[in-house]
Amino acid sequence: MLDRFPLNADTYSEAHQYLINRAIQLLADGYKLTAISPQDDWGVKALWRDQQGQTLQSIYVLASYRNRGHITRHSQPAEFDFLTTPDCNLETYFLMHKIPYRVGAEIQRHQEYQAIAKFYGYQRAKRSQVPLMNHIDEGLAVLNWIGASENAKLAYCLHPLFQEDDCLAASFKRLSEITTKPEVLALAMEYRNIANGYLSARSIASMEEIHLGPLSEVREMLIADKVQNYKDFLQYHHGTHSRSQELDAYFQDWLARLEISQETFQEWRRSLAIHSSQTP
Repeated sequence: MLDRFPLNADTYSEAHQYLINRAIQLLADGYKLTAISPQDDWGVKALWRDQQGQTLQSIYVLASYRNRGHITRHSQPAEFDFLTTPDCNLETYFLMHKIPYRVGAEIQRHQEYQAIAKFYGYQRAKRSQVPLMNHIDEGLAVLNWIGASENAKLAYCLHPLFQEDDCLAASFKRLSEITTKPEVLALAMEYRNIANGYLSARSIASMEEIHLGPLSEVREMLIADKVQNYKDFLQYHHGTHSRSQELDAYFQDWLARLEISQETFQEWRRSLAIHSSQTP
């Protein structure tokens, strides 16, 4: 899988950003980043808390200090179990050295997640410079919070590959590379149908004009999409975008139609924020 993070980071700031990016991926499984701190001159340590309140750790060794046994020494005995993700490629190492660990962001193993990770690659939003994959990872967190099905999560991963006409045309030529699950493909296509039915350029007279369709999974995907997009809009564009008022009203329409209260939205917005201190 294409890894969009600086695996060969050789400065504390790069390693710090790497761990922040991992924290965004791990939100969907309920892991919260609680601290990041330098480890002498060779690396950076992160502490995490799971949903049961247990502490875990991750170690990022700077590129120029690798293959010197830093992780092994740090884990004998380990103060906390290690937390990793599939695309960190550390599971074999942990098993070989009998280091206790846990894997989060298991959705990375799925074909659908890998397809959107390849499609987005290192791309960033033009105005905010936020990685485009944040939309997927943060949306998956929302889907987890509302108890969405695995099919809804996989279809959500795919929706950018089908939503615009040019993306649909390109994706249609390689469907077997994207998904082998007909129900996931059907959800992604129905999402395209519903989401494109009400875009910000359209004016409506009542909420009933926003058609939600018959599938509960598509409604779940819409919740994830609109919550994540509105969060980013408020953080990066509110008051500065040339269509700020129109866009704010558009997102408010979607929240109302999807029956998301302001209190719930603000709770999710806070939960999507990644905070870390420099000392554990």
